[in-house]
Amino acid sequence: MDILISIIVPVYKVEQYLDRCINSLVNQTYRNLEIILVDDGSPDKCPILCDCWAKKDDRIKVIHKNNGGLSDARNHGLEIAKGEYILYVDSDDFIDLDACTRFASRLNFYKADIVVGGALKECDGNLENMIHTLNENKVYSSKEYIIESIEKNEFYAPAWLNLYKKSFLNENHLLYKFNRYFEDTQILPRMFLSADSIIIMNKPFYHYIIRSNSITTSTKDEKKMLDSLENIKEWKALFDNICDAELREILYGFMIKCYLHECRIYKISDWKIDNVNCSFSMKYALNVKEKIKVMFFSLLPGLFNKFNV
Repeated sequence: MDILISIIVPVYKVEQYLDRCINSLVNQTYRNLEIILVDDGSPDKCPILCDCWAKKDDRIKVIHKNNGGLSDARNHGLEIAKGEYILYVDSDDFIDLDACTRFASRLNFYKADIVVGGALKECDGNLENMIHTLNENKVYSSKEYIIESIEKNEFYAPAWLNLYKKSFLNENHLLYKFNRYFEDTQILPRMFLSADSIIIMNKPFYHYIIRSNSITTSTKDEKKMLDSLENIKEWKALFDNICDAELREILYGFMIKCYLHECRIYKISDWKIDNVNCSFSMKYALNVKEKIKVMFFSLLPGLFNKFNV
């Protein structure tokens, strides 16, 4: 019997994009789907559009709720999902029509906790691949996947990039943090550290559209900066408790790289994570290039934040 896949779509103020998204779901070549539209108190026509789609296709379920943000909407969808596997799709994006067929094919290879996918990122007409070059014919352990993907610069954060076994999410309490920007980033390492088995689908299936007014493109909100720093602080606490030294050290290196990236975005000029400083960062930086970045930031933070090195 075909595996039931639940697709969870948080919906908020996207009326001009919603039909495109849902069309890409209802027209999947793989038919055994449950499509959960979570209207997160959207003030536009989205609630009506969701209900209209539910009348057209009995695989669609609609939740209407008060606005609680993206994390809360995803968590509500997961709570009622009946599928063996979960796919998150943002309502201003869309997926290839054969995406779920390809995921199901990978599950015939191995019913992993996570199937890692790929995406095509579009911003102002520019296209960029978010893909993995890892071995599609291998079942990865948590450690193997984390180390190889970080070394290849392919340890991607978005929730929508992967297919997840629902029992794996529930057993490990992998819910998104309420009222937190960059909730995907916050949960990323814990998600993969918890997995026993991970497989890869290298070809992109997801179309990630970056809009000029999206969270991704706006950096002026102080809460975004504070949440970003809080995510990294939580990473540090998590990594400190990893017994495997090799795994812990590469995750420290990844954390340092991400911290310097956030410093440049938000014009942060000093070390704000407890017990993370120049000495610590020089010890665990991933490579020579990252060590140079650490020294540059430590000595000339203002200049560092002006240049992309």
